[in-house]
Amino acid sequence: MFNETVLKIRALERGDTGVYGARIKLQPALVEDQSFNLSVYESVPSPRTRSQLLASTLEWCNLTLQCQGSGKGAVNVTWQGDHVLRGDLGTGRHQLSPDGTTLRVALPPTAANVTYTCTVSNPADHKVALFDLQTICQSGG
Repeated sequence: MFNETVLKIRALERGDTGVYGARIKLQPALVEDQSFNLSVYESVPSPRTRSQLLASTLEWCNLTLQCQGSGKGAVNVTWQGDHVLRGDLGTGRHQLSPDGTTLRVALPPTAANVTYTCTVSNPADHKVALFDLQTICQSGG
């Protein structure tokens, strides 16, 4: 907008999403029309999580981690852990489900001292859940 004018809107609700127009009178002879595309998002609730130990031997710890968003509207689920980002989780000792909510991990016990992070987010908010693999592998889930 001209002259870095600010428009503030308070007490928004999800039903307020839409396109809004404004006619701004800057000088007696200068009028500017602006359109604003407003999207209203709710806060993201804490993720629903679950871990399941599939097998634990002296050589391997195989487990499944689940992380799901809830509430209204779409949320993204991303994973990070042990220098592994979501884009690298589909190969080797990590298998990511197509919807991104379930991660299967197979690690030797010497590498199980790792924390995996699940983040659920929308454009306005994010929440994080942590999975301590060593605790899961030793306790049985």
